[in-house]
Amino acid sequence: MPMSGTQQELTDRTRALLADESDLTEKAMFGSHAFLLDDRIVVAVMRDAQLLVRVSVDDAATLTLEAGAAPAVMGPNRREMGPGWLLVEPEALADDERLLFWIDAAREFNRLER
Repeated sequence: MPMSGTQQELTDRTRALLADESDLTEKAMFGSHAFLLDDRIVVAVMRDAQLLVRVSVDDAATLTLEAGAAPAVMGPNRREMGPGWLLVEPEALADDERLLFWIDAAREFNRLER
């Protein structure tokens, strides 16, 4: 399924901000466009242009206090993905500074897990 304009725009912005990562790979997954470092999802741009972010469980509680962030709830049964998975609303990603904030939070967790 082709991406919507807003999903494509956020995907392009995310790709540009991750361009310095030598081990970056991208995959279409479950209607999202996922960005992986060392074969692990760092962030994924969802169909509705929300950003799925993987952070440490310890940081997740604090990060949910950020505007537009909430625990990730997915699927028809609206199940929570688990601790450390957050969804960030498109409005909270309006500029590259805010998008980079979330990408950096996810990269930090990814580096800790290597």
